[in-house]
Amino acid sequence: MGLLQALSNAISNASQIFWGGRLSDRYGLRRPWLVGASVVMAGLWLAMGFVEGPYQLILLYSSIALTSSVISVNWFSLLADLTSSGSRGGSFLARLQNISSFGNLASLLLMAFILHGDSRSQLIIPFSLGSAAYVASAVLLSRIVEVKKESRLSGSFVKGVREARANSAFFRYMTSMLAQGGFFWSMAWPIFPITVVAVRGGFDLPEVSALTAMNIFAAVAVQRYLGRLADRFNRVPLIFLNRLMLGAIPPLMYAFFFNFDEFLVMEAYSGVASALQNVVMNSYLMDLLPEGKRAEYVSIMNGFNGIVYLFGSLAGGGFLLQYLEGTMPLARAVSLSLTLISAGRFATSFLFLRLKEPENRGGRRGGSPIFSVLLRLVRPGLPSGSSVRER
Repeated sequence: MGLLQALSNAISNASQIFWGGRLSDRYGLRRPWLVGASVVMAGLWLAMGFVEGPYQLILLYSSIALTSSVISVNWFSLLADLTSSGSRGGSFLARLQNISSFGNLASLLLMAFILHGDSRSQLIIPFSLGSAAYVASAVLLSRIVEVKKESRLSGSFVKGVREARANSAFFRYMTSMLAQGGFFWSMAWPIFPITVVAVRGGFDLPEVSALTAMNIFAAVAVQRYLGRLADRFNRVPLIFLNRLMLGAIPPLMYAFFFNFDEFLVMEAYSGVASALQNVVMNSYLMDLLPEGKRAEYVSIMNGFNGIVYLFGSLAGGGFLLQYLEGTMPLARAVSLSLTLISAGRFATSFLFLRLKEPENRGGRRGGSPIFSVLLRLVRPGLPSGSSVRER
């Protein structure tokens, strides 16, 4: 599990260095890369239903991670291109995430209705539907009217990193994310599924569906209000609060929560914290990205994050938990591992107090390519296994 998480996260983020600055910003277009990668993803997800062993799974999932990196950097850059500073949080990102959340809920209910028992042959159903969704996304994305952006690339990758380093606001955000969002975040990812399946009694599909539904409903309930706060007020205190909330909940609650009712409370709390991240941190990062270099800057940050993800996932699931499991029962080893990770997340949350609001923050309203919401990425990380939003 540690190897699977480490490779998928490292590949999906580190490869953005090439896709972002070298391709997307150079040609000034996002749509062709999004459409092409969506078609490839459709084939890869369909193949997931026929995987026979762990090494095939790792190889195929790594291929999915590589292709998803094309989507990730171009999707985030496209959203920044089509929206305006000052109105992203409440008027755009919150609405986008709400529609996306309802899509998650609909697919969740569909899977709970279709899947019964433990038959492996049933796995082809969700993977086929996922493949069809990517085909639909490619068709819808092809209808976006996109104006070609003038390339303002820095030249070589090294020069681009130096320019990003000189951008003090962006560099403070990036280093804070590397410390917390990279290392201590990824340490816990391989431990979460082990906790749910092996330690907490193995919730069945209806119970997992209920947990995920609680997470989604809680996020939808507060997302618009938090988005309006992000548009009107200083976002740095909200970002700090978000990092404290997200930094504490998964490790500590997974370490000390045991029954289904307690997990429901955790998922409601997690939904509120995730909603805060969706609208506040994404709108803040979009405001930091310079015109003509958005994909380059995103790819630089995510590229370094990918390297940190590799070591974080291996350290958490591959070494720390395995070492502790050799000296104590699994449940106690999981609790101790997550508690140590939570301490690291809490300490690094204070790095976000260094952030400052961009001076050029405005209040204009931008467009809303709502119809392309099907392409929003899904990645591991949240307690219930629901979607992780771009940070």
